[in-house]
Amino acid sequence: MQRRVSPAPVRCLTLAVAIAGSTLVVFAESPARTDRRPSPEQLTALRKSLKDPAADVRQRAALALAVAHDADAIPVLIDLLAELPAGKRQPVEEFLNDLAGEEAPASPPRAEDGKGRRDAWAAWWRDHDNDTLLAAVRKQTPSAETRTRIAALLVQLGDDRFTRREKASKELFALGRVALPPLRDALKSSDPEVARRAGLLIERIEAAPAHHLSPATLRLLAVRKPAGAIDALLAYLPYAEDDSRSEETRKALAALARRDGKAAPELLRALSDARPLVRAAAAQALARGAGTEGRDAARKLLRDEVATVRLQAALALAVAQDPASVPVLIDLLAVLPADEAGQAEGILYQLAGDKAPRESLGTQESERVKCRDAWAAWWKTNAERVDLAGLSDRPLLGYTILCDIIGNRVYEIDRHGKQRWSIDNLQGPVDAWMLPGDRVLIAEFYGQRVTERDLKGNILWQKATRGHVINVQRLPNGHTFAVTGGGPIAEFDRTGKEVFQLNDAGQRAVGGYRFPGGPLVTLSPNGRCVLMDTAGKQLKSFPSQHDASHYGRIDLSPNGRILITQCSRKKVIEYGKEGQKLLEVDAPDICTASALPNGHILVACQEKQRAYELDRAGKIIWEHKNAGQVFRARRR
Repeated sequence: MQRRVSPAPVRCLTLAVAIAGSTLVVFAESPARTDRRPSPEQLTALRKSLKDPAADVRQRAALALAVAHDADAIPVLIDLLAELPAGKRQPVEEFLNDLAGEEAPASPPRAEDGKGRRDAWAAWWRDHDNDTLLAAVRKQTPSAETRTRIAALLVQLGDDRFTRREKASKELFALGRVALPPLRDALKSSDPEVARRAGLLIERIEAAPAHHLSPATLRLLAVRKPAGAIDALLAYLPYAEDDSRSEETRKALAALARRDGKAAPELLRALSDARPLVRAAAAQALARGAGTEGRDAARKLLRDEVATVRLQAALALAVAQDPASVPVLIDLLAVLPADEAGQAEGILYQLAGDKAPRESLGTQESERVKCRDAWAAWWKTNAERVDLAGLSDRPLLGYTILCDIIGNRVYEIDRHGKQRWSIDNLQGPVDAWMLPGDRVLIAEFYGQRVTERDLKGNILWQKATRGHVINVQRLPNGHTFAVTGGGPIAEFDRTGKEVFQLNDAGQRAVGGYRFPGGPLVTLSPNGRCVLMDTAGKQLKSFPSQHDASHYGRIDLSPNGRILITQCSRKKVIEYGKEGQKLLEVDAPDICTASALPNGHILVACQEKQRAYELDRAGKIIWEHKNAGQVFRARRR
């Protein structure tokens, strides 16, 4: 798309406020480190403040406790809906909506009806009690008896009697998702009737909403903490229906990992479970949420016989600042398949920064060995100087989001190119980001708007833009940053109110993003990259040789670098914030480039209708063809 020259699961709360007497103490919470929570003294002060006569004090205390998964805070937040004026209810309602997800109660028709909101949420809280939550999870977890019953019913699908076949189909459908794994195996049956009925049952079960476990159930278990929750979650994990529910289960386990100041014994026992998935989840939870005792216990799985278990334990311990994890991550580079090894590589790139080896995983075993050896040499030289503080746990799932600007859709594929979901009937999508809770933030160029949608395409939030929106970004504080062609650069809060707007600077921009909590980075029509503050004051400017007639040819990497596409030269250049060139690679047929956590580059090719991944040597290591006229590709 050329520039038109003319005369357009829970959202992270990064700060929580602890109230000790009359003193406000601000502490940070990292989404990857659930053991960073208020101290016992802060918790005591916060709980006392839940009864403070001042509503704003109760609100701050309850939000801080709710972030720390304290069940006592939720009824206080709900009661505040009837007490706070409409303008001050927003943080409370946002938290509750993120907690409840798709099960959030419908809001009363009148915005000023605080009592109606309180009563609806109070009923929701009562309906999701301990027994209800545990029963919902256990329903999705087959017992030994259920597995035996399913096996017998599968045999009956091929019975000579029609009535017996029909009865078996009905019973398997009633069992729901617990029957899906054996039903998928039954698709390979030599009996065509068994295979046919299995296929029909899979479609019906997957389409029935009643057979899905709500992610809110998993989040609420972490808050309510009923007895038996850890065992129920560990039993359910192998049957989690998708990655979002699997990740919600792991987050809940991390929140439950410490009880009465000690590591939860259920998780300590699970470190020896026969199932690799359960061992890995226990190690992750203990490393993330059980303090020093948990990290010490999880460390033994760095020697597990299963490589994927070692990987998950090492990733969690690395983010927990345990240096023993780094040699394990390096060794796994030569052992794991590309998508899993990429998770280890992403952590290593965060640690190494500019000193990262140039060797990448490639596609051959010899290349993976060479990459491992290069990283081992780097660690030998830098082990004493590397700082693990600030590492972010960003595992790559291997899913690629594609913006088909002409097909007017955004869709996602797995590592093998199989479509996972598609949002259609858009108006020129040029940028998209996956958000927590299976939501997608989309820039619609021709629609001149930013929309946040669920995976069915329903609009959950939108903001019209004055000009064709080019780049969009959701910031850690929940705000949305947007750059428009010929229009302003702006940042909006969740209500759509402008936090700031730059008109003159925006009209000179042909693309841009914002470093979280830092400067704006824009491309100007004169071929320069400009860093500025939110008042429009220029902080730095350097030549970037980008094509001024093209929109949106910029991206920011997770480690603070600037990626610029030079379409006419068919190259991607990586710059530092001071304008120093760090990398230059050839990128055939390029439209835009996006930075990956492992230092690689994801390229979208609109005209050639493909997307591919480049390593830092410029070698194509992954490719997806027949992608549509894809303007932007992103990986998660």
